[in-house]
Amino acid sequence: MASTTKTADKKATDTEAPKDLVQSVARALNIVDVIAASKEPMRAQSIASAVNLHIATTAHLLATLVHAGYLERNERTYKLAAGKILDLSSRVEEDWRPSPLALSLLKMVVEATGESAYLSAWQGGTVTVVAVEEGSHAVRVADLRVGVSGDIHARASGKALLAFGPESQLERVRSADGELARRTEHTITTLPEFLADLELTRSRGYALDHQEYVLGVCGMAVPIFEGSQRPRTALSITVPLHRFTNEEHFQRCLDALMEARRLDDEEGDSTQA
Repeated sequence: MASTTKTADKKATDTEAPKDLVQSVARALNIVDVIAASKEPMRAQSIASAVNLHIATTAHLLATLVHAGYLERNERTYKLAAGKILDLSSRVEEDWRPSPLALSLLKMVVEATGESAYLSAWQGGTVTVVAVEEGSHAVRVADLRVGVSGDIHARASGKALLAFGPESQLERVRSADGELARRTEHTITTLPEFLADLELTRSRGYALDHQEYVLGVCGMAVPIFEGSQRPRTALSITVPLHRFTNEEHFQRCLDALMEARRLDDEEGDSTQA
């Protein structure tokens, strides 16, 4: 995911900050976000530049975050404190854990196709990857990991959840100017076109991403209901473009996903019986 260089003040105005916003806390959390997005430990000056704060202010916030256990300092560089992050992660793991049925369908799809697959669910107002199963093909899609979220309109998983979910969820992708964020040259950026794509998704039973999220990568997804009226998760396969355009392989992936839908429906029927 791309790193963020927005300041805390800018982030606050983007989402109509509450009147009682504590600016220092927002700035400190923004620093944590910037360091988390960096592949290497960062120096204080680089952090200050990234969050658009004076070096002295940044130094005070860094010292506070180190004292609180969120950051580690090694000479002149800072990185996330693994112990604190892992502790926080373990506390929310139960909320993110997919059901045994969803995990079994995930594994089945990977074994049938050789492609990497993942489960996504609504978390914190967006669609987030909650489980990943690596495929066996030598060429796999990079940066596929638990926690990836955002750009709902450009991902097959987001489309699957929106197409079969309540209409109110569409508000999560609407923007003031009616335009949707462009990830690639293939991303659908107008609401009417996106709504038409969701209608097509509903009619055929699965969602597609034609290089809309990442160039050279395509995806397909189906909703998993587990006996509920609305989908609990989306089961997605992510495929490099050269295999996605192979008709035989495309059909193999689609057949695996539709079999997962059938088994999900069968499980739902037995639960309601």
